[in-house]
Amino acid sequence: MGSITITVNRNGVFKKYTVPEHITVLEALEYINSNYGEGILYRSSCRSGQCGSCAMTINGEPRLACKTKVEDGMVVEPLEGFNVVEDLIVDRSPYYKKIQDLRNYLHCEGDKTNLKITPKDIKEFKSVRNCIDCLCCLSKCPARRFSQYPGPTFMRQLTRFAFDPRDEGDRDKEAYFENLHNCTTCAKCVEVCPKEIDIVHRAIERLRELAFKKGYYLRNHLIVRENILKGNRSVKKERGSFLEEVKEEYIADKEKMRLAFFTGCLVDYRLQDVGRSAIKVLNAHGISVVIPKDQVCCGSPLLRTGQRDLAEKLKRKNLKVFNNLDVDGVVTVCAGCGSTLKRDYREREFQVMDITEVLDKVPIEYKPLDIKVTYHDPCHLRRGQGIYLEPRRILKRIPKLELIEMEIPDQCCGAGGGVRSGKPEIANAIGRRKVRMICKTGADYVITVCPFCEYHIRDNLKKFDEEGGSLKVMNIVSLLDKVI
Repeated sequence: MGSITITVNRNGVFKKYTVPEHITVLEALEYINSNYGEGILYRSSCRSGQCGSCAMTINGEPRLACKTKVEDGMVVEPLEGFNVVEDLIVDRSPYYKKIQDLRNYLHCEGDKTNLKITPKDIKEFKSVRNCIDCLCCLSKCPARRFSQYPGPTFMRQLTRFAFDPRDEGDRDKEAYFENLHNCTTCAKCVEVCPKEIDIVHRAIERLRELAFKKGYYLRNHLIVRENILKGNRSVKKERGSFLEEVKEEYIADKEKMRLAFFTGCLVDYRLQDVGRSAIKVLNAHGISVVIPKDQVCCGSPLLRTGQRDLAEKLKRKNLKVFNNLDVDGVVTVCAGCGSTLKRDYREREFQVMDITEVLDKVPIEYKPLDIKVTYHDPCHLRRGQGIYLEPRRILKRIPKLELIEMEIPDQCCGAGGGVRSGKPEIANAIGRRKVRMICKTGADYVITVCPFCEYHIRDNLKKFDEEGGSLKVMNIVSLLDKVI
């Protein structure tokens, strides 16, 4: 058996150790203590991924030490977002106290012995019951870091009781006053959860739906609702509509593919240039574009804020439009739209593709462009659709262009989940951290594939870039328009 080197953070001092290959991080720590006499302190119990006590930060991500194999150059640190007691042990007492405050037990009055739980009831809350208290989700939650938001697992627990017929507590109301709407639905909690609990869709959005029905919502979210009721778009019309200006078809020479363009609200009403660039870029890659004029908002802003009733109506309209088209698929230039169409439009009869998925499949030669760019991964693209390699491959095909990765490319910008409209101060606090990462790269442009990210990052660059907003944000199709 060979050996490798790992680094352990002991109270701010990073020390390297040589350990055997093919063992777990937990076994490596035991090996270090036995063979080096170090006495590194850490928590562990079951050693089988069931207790969650051995969670720690491994190569920048929260993981279970008993399930993670060592790698050469690996860095092991305490779990982020908590005070360190000693070495790799963090103070969990605030978590336990908060759990007690949320009444982590069935709340009911009188004799409920005759109340039975049906299989349907169990199905409603079973998916959020598998938590092992590892606190991985809390360690990476941006809303928890920048606001008075208790964190994902607390909302998961409230959901568990909210859908249990034996519980008489107002869990949706409780969640609302525990800042339920601070969550950006970035899904980082889902990504790092060792039990793969989908807290965003199975807890946050369901709690928001219950809360909305009972009158617990943010006033600004009703403005979005009013905009959609009046004009089928989540934003107000400020100038000419993209759909009103363009033709219904743009046929490519030597057609390789024929796609319908789902524009989204911001391209239609605010970022018309992005839409026009998308058409030009797709045509240049041999893709014909069909643009249905009667398409409406995908419903994402409503689904993320609990307004599912109106979102369902929008979905039915779009399905009627796009299910009847003779195309190879539907293309989006908005991460939120694409994620919603893929996940929430389960009755669809068409394939949905982000524009970077499409362009990566049919590469062409681009003109040189001597600039430095960094790339921001939209949450609804990186975690919502699993797309992050495609845009990078496209950028690297542009001659002379230099791609510089920022510290955490997929760190949420703060705009999602209705936070930009409902809690702008929190969105800006998260956005400020993102802008600092972007500016440190020294890039000329930050590229993304989401109009909401584009708007929010641009606003925060103007507010927090000390050089006066010299760095620009751009949709990837706007960049490609310059090199086709």
